[in-house]
Amino acid sequence: MRCVAVRYTKYYHKLQGQELLVDLFRDEKVQEAFQVLRKGGSWGPLGGPVTKVDATLLASSLTRMDIFDKLTEASPPIVRSNGDIGKCMEDNREGFQISDLLRELILVEESENAALYSEAERDELLWRLFEHVVLGGACCQFEDKAEPYVETCKRLYKELVCAQKDPASGKVQTVSAVYKVNSIQGESGPLELYPSRSRQNFCYAAVDPVQRIVKILYHAYVPYW
Repeated sequence: MRCVAVRYTKYYHKLQGQELLVDLFRDEKVQEAFQVLRKGGSWGPLGGPVTKVDATLLASSLTRMDIFDKLTEASPPIVRSNGDIGKCMEDNREGFQISDLLRELILVEESENAALYSEAERDELLWRLFEHVVLGGACCQFEDKAEPYVETCKRLYKELVCAQKDPASGKVQTVSAVYKVNSIQGESGPLELYPSRSRQNFCYAAVDPVQRIVKILYHAYVPYW
């Protein structure tokens, strides 16, 4: 996983997100800094001028971590009161080994806890990051407790999303616009973002309009076997 921070000077209206992303990935300096993983395991630039970026604006409104409270409130609890993650029968979905209730919640649509989180909650950037951290890379070591996952997710989220106090209401709110980059087109066709297909492939571009900084968080999943 790699993270690149880029400062921009041009003004973009909040509705000009797609234009900003095209300008971002087209920039020569950005192409030097932002590299993608190839099938052979080497890193390299996107290659070629960028003509189009297909991206989805994600929900990133959460300013508290209480979305994870449901994990202890489930019956039986996915995370016990002492922080231990509950175990389950072993399974394998989408190439990921399942041996606990947390991975089961994420990967198994027909699990008894599948309805614990709504689609809107699962679409929040904070939960997306949590899923990525829990599933990990090809050679990840599982955690027996939830705290390391939650803490890592919290740090990533705070790194990506800018929050500030609303002068009118006094409430803390997020101001960043976070995009999930689905594909990038070049003059000769699509540019390869990932070496293979996986739900653990992601490229998030978090735009901070206050400081005019874009942070790109990228991960490509390469199966170990």
